[in-house]
Amino acid sequence: MAEDTGDKTEDATPQRREEARQKGNVAQSKDLTAAGLMLATAAVLLAFMVPVSLYLAKTMQQSIEGATVELDGNSIAKIFNDLADGLAANVLPGLILLAIAAVIMSVSQVGALFSPEALQPKFSRLNPLSGLKRILSISSFVKLIVSFGKLLVVVSVAWWAIALLLPKAVLLNEAEPAILFGTIHSWIVQIAFQLAFAMLILGMFDYAFQKWKFEQDLKMTKQEVRDEMKNMEGDPHIRQRRKETHRKLAEAKEMNAVKEADVIINNPTHISVALKYDPSVMDAPIVVAKGIDDVALRIRERANQYNIPMIERKPLARLLYKTVKVGHPIPVDLYEVFVEIMAYIYKITGRTPPKI
Repeated sequence: MAEDTGDKTEDATPQRREEARQKGNVAQSKDLTAAGLMLATAAVLLAFMVPVSLYLAKTMQQSIEGATVELDGNSIAKIFNDLADGLAANVLPGLILLAIAAVIMSVSQVGALFSPEALQPKFSRLNPLSGLKRILSISSFVKLIVSFGKLLVVVSVAWWAIALLLPKAVLLNEAEPAILFGTIHSWIVQIAFQLAFAMLILGMFDYAFQKWKFEQDLKMTKQEVRDEMKNMEGDPHIRQRRKETHRKLAEAKEMNAVKEADVIINNPTHISVALKYDPSVMDAPIVVAKGIDDVALRIRERANQYNIPMIERKPLARLLYKTVKVGHPIPVDLYEVFVEIMAYIYKITGRTPPKI
């Protein structure tokens, strides 16, 4: 009994998952998002490397040339205007691309999600005692150790990348501004890509862990699953969906049975009833499919596909549709009518009646 009520051994139901999603509780890795942003940053730096380097070189050259010029209000305003124009032309597009990349990274992990409940303030977080308990918990200590380990990896990669480039830096002492900024920019791009790939590896491991932890947190006890199923049984929307599903399954089964029918009775367009009679295994003809409007149309289409004879008998079609369920035999008082119909079918098709 303890197993039924205490141990969370059952996978989460779709309803449990939907409730968690509405609360903003989803499997998401901040490390993977950060890695994606770093990769996007490296790509943006690479794309804008030439124009940005030229702009910085031009700005530096102008600063050197204007170092001896006396500054006044107009010249200062011009400097700031030129700087603003340069930043808008070279930096703003990159920032827009990074914002788009951040959205893509988030949506790629959890899909489009807006959770008003997750945005509501939780006053329990303002309780100093609760906050202190969270800080001093074993879980927080483990997270701190893991975060420190990740930081150590990233710093090590950055240090290694910079150490490889330091010997080359002495060669830039007398380089022209364009070459200087172009080289520095290319080094920054190189280091950014190296950091991005290191962070991407860490992010993939973190996402796998977050996904596993999310599934573990969502697990349910057997009793919780039973209680949820009971609640779903009482939900009118669930009942309606179940009824619709059963109807579609039954309809598909009937459509498949049409190809085995001997004749289709039509009304002529609103009602269609498919009848089958095999005297070797049946005591009477049975209705294998029936329908009105769209269903009737599909029955006739299936009959045409398999060359099943069709005949128009309005009163008979209405009577069979209203009084005989699918899979049940026709009433005894309709035997004579059915025999007449089959005799007519055998005559026009040239088929031989089965031996009784």
